[in-house]
Amino acid sequence: MLYGGGERTRYLRILLMAIFAWVLLFTLTQLADLTDGYTLELDTLSLVNPYDHSFVMRSTLFTQSLYVMAVVLYGTYLYVYYDDAWDRIIVAVGVLFAVYGLYECAYYLATGQSGDFLSNRRFTHTVGVQPKDAVNGSDFQTMGVGGISMQRLKALTGEPSMYALSMFPFWVYIRTVQRSRWPAIMVGVSLLMTASTTALVGYLCYLGIRMMTTRINIIKLMLVALAIIAVVIVFNEQATQLLDDMVINKLTGANSSGQERSAGFAAAIDFWLNAPVANKLVGIGFGYIRTTDLFSTLLVNNGLLGIALFSLLLLYPAFKLDWAPKAVALRQCCVATYVMMMVSVPEFSYLAPWTFVAFAYCRLYHRKHARQAADRHEVELTARTSHRREA
Repeated sequence: MLYGGGERTRYLRILLMAIFAWVLLFTLTQLADLTDGYTLELDTLSLVNPYDHSFVMRSTLFTQSLYVMAVVLYGTYLYVYYDDAWDRIIVAVGVLFAVYGLYECAYYLATGQSGDFLSNRRFTHTVGVQPKDAVNGSDFQTMGVGGISMQRLKALTGEPSMYALSMFPFWVYIRTVQRSRWPAIMVGVSLLMTASTTALVGYLCYLGIRMMTTRINIIKLMLVALAIIAVVIVFNEQATQLLDDMVINKLTGANSSGQERSAGFAAAIDFWLNAPVANKLVGIGFGYIRTTDLFSTLLVNNGLLGIALFSLLLLYPAFKLDWAPKAVALRQCCVATYVMMMVSVPEFSYLAPWTFVAFAYCRLYHRKHARQAADRHEVELTARTSHRREA
């Protein structure tokens, strides 16, 4: 950073742009809160800090912004300094994370107890001695498959859906940059072990873009379909139970996860529909609420403007990237991350998904400058040729 030359200038320019965007959103939301003429009722919402009874300048506006700062610093560093040689590190990190998660599942299968010896996060609203209502940062979940109790893989992310959000882009990227299939297989198996709807959503996004860029082999597609049908027939009871747990019960609200998601989403949408026009446009303040999806969270916190800016940030590379294999993988990462966040996981502060968003912008930057250099070279060549003819 101190002797970075042009890279340092780019880094600082992006940081200044991020600060300007934060100050602008902060000013707009707080002005909207102050000029509404009345205080909106927040009791029905999933507040980040339910113990803070203020409306303007809530403490979580600043504490949640610290997480944004970490994302900006991390993403900007990757955008400015990324090199292709880093890909082997990305592969190693993804495999290491998957191996730890698979170890946890194997340990539980053998002993019936959690094998996590690294997670130690506990959250509370007080300082000092932790009260009884302190929240554990690692959510231990199990599922029954064919009468066997198995742990839903989460590794060090806290819960299965967050693991899916963090590691699915790794799986997509590793499939492209790594010649050996084993790293992608290990990460892919770990994603299956999450039994998370988030992973399913990500795979559908990946498959949709792949179908746009790859010629469909009808015979191979039929063989895969027949294999899936055969597995469902042989393991009918287990497949039905897994489908119920992952999709049906969540959509219908038949389990606690589905009830929490539907209730939080409905409360946020109802709040936004009844909010003043200013709050509909810019929200009530970043970090005020947190539902189980980023769409309703952003809609209340930052309004239509926040959703538009977030959508532009993640989807812009999807429309601008080229169609080389690595670019297609980055496009899949951006789209899958966007959809998974919007419909399933509101964790904007997890750094892993932003890795590949930064890589996508880095690729766009270098391709733009390569084109500009080629254009300058062509102009110079044309000028020299013309000069020789005149001479």
